Amino acid sequence: MLKHSAQLIAKRCTTRASVRLLRHAPSVSTTMIIYRPYSSAAAHDFFPEADYMPNRRTKDQKQGQRLVSPLTKYDTITAGGSVHSDPHQRSIVKHLDRLWYDLQNYTPQSKQTMSPSLVGSISKLFGATPTRSPTSLYVYGNVGTGKTMVMDLFYDTLPISRKRRVHFHAFMLEVHARIHAIKKTNPRLANPIAPIADDLVKESYVLCFDEFQVTDIADAMILRKLFTELFDRGVVLVTTSNRHPTELYKNGIQRQSFVPCIELLMNRCEVLSLDSGTDYRKIEREQTTQPVFLHPINAATTKTIDAITRKLTHNKPLAPMTLHFLGRALVIPEQADGVARVRFHDVCAQPLSAADYLEMVKHFHTIILTDIPQMTMKHRAEARRFITLIDAMYESKTTLVASAENSILDIFNADEGKEALQEQMRLMMDELSVADISSPLFTGQEEAFAFQRALSRLIQMQSKDWVNKELI
Repeated sequence: MLKHSAQLIAKRCTTRASVRLLRHAPSVSTTMIIYRPYSSAAAHDFFPEADYMPNRRTKDQKQGQRLVSPLTKYDTITAGGSVHSDPHQRSIVKHLDRLWYDLQNYTPQSKQTMSPSLVGSISKLFGATPTRSPTSLYVYGNVGTGKTMVMDLFYDTLPISRKRRVHFHAFMLEVHARIHAIKKTNPRLANPIAPIADDLVKESYVLCFDEFQVTDIADAMILRKLFTELFDRGVVLVTTSNRHPTELYKNGIQRQSFVPCIELLMNRCEVLSLDSGTDYRKIEREQTTQPVFLHPINAATTKTIDAITRKLTHNKPLAPMTLHFLGRALVIPEQADGVARVRFHDVCAQPLSAADYLEMVKHFHTIILTDIPQMTMKHRAEARRFITLIDAMYESKTTLVASAENSILDIFNADEGKEALQEQMRLMMDELSVADISSPLFTGQEEAFAFQRALSRLIQMQSKDWVNKELI
């Protein structure tokens, strides 16, 4: 009876898959179609190059709305001159294009929809479960090469409603908050990750993560379980990172426990390198009439900052504001009309986190940050917070007006203080029984890499197409 049911379902699945694909394909054998229902390679067998599948209406597309694939969109904007055409970017977009087509009529099946015995019977017949999800994509490379841009191109053109694009910092903060809420209401629950995964999939089965990185042991342990649960539920992941998966959390504490997560990413994702050798954020852009990154710190700079403050706040008096979130309170000493004015010491030399900065950018379209010192390896904590603040502002497209001791190019000095840092690391290694001082965790390579990314973003954030229109 069970065998007959499995054969009947398999026959129906085969017929539907064959009919669906044959509507758009040349005459080919049905055997090819049956075994590759969501294969990118199969799609290319039928429709080579860019537009290998015709425009068609999907389950989330409105009547009369024409689909535009990522590759078509990329070619359009590069032809128009708004984006520089780059063969490395286009190669990545082609992979995103294939995934875009694979997702058109894909919906993950509920984890409990079919009994394990029935799934096993169908697996024996076909050699794989009939609910295989499209292959996820992991795009990595140096800063400023266009990783975020191509991912956003994919996300913006994807015609489904259950999708989400989020900065990885913000996503992990949300996951921690969900875990806290579940443990508060159900402290005896052994695995809070499973219900979180259920909720995430109900909301979005395509997740786009920007700036995927792991630097915290708590995140590392959570991700191993979370990604397993998400992939088991048919989630498709598209992520950008500055690191190859095998370089994630390298030499971190208890990294061996994180290795299964790396192996999972390698197995479930197509790993692609986008490294054209060009940092497009540093390419000369049209600058604002009013400079927004002022140096050095002197009376003239302070006078200009005061004038900009009055202009952006429309001469409204500055007043303190307290932001309440996650059981915390963050005081902004001076603000008015969507503009916050803060000193570097107040936001980067205090024990603040990504959660604080993400809350700030929710409330203010412009942040005036004054008295930025030159940062060296002696100021790792302050530099990390500054970089996290810049990341939050960049992600939310917040305008930055700043005064600093040095120019943008000289704001970080990764060499000064390096010897003292290494001595501190040796002492720490003795306490932790860590053997490899050459690892990025202990040499400051991670900070230097983060400096490079922040520098790239700071340059872009001075351009006309970024800042508050009142300053153009």
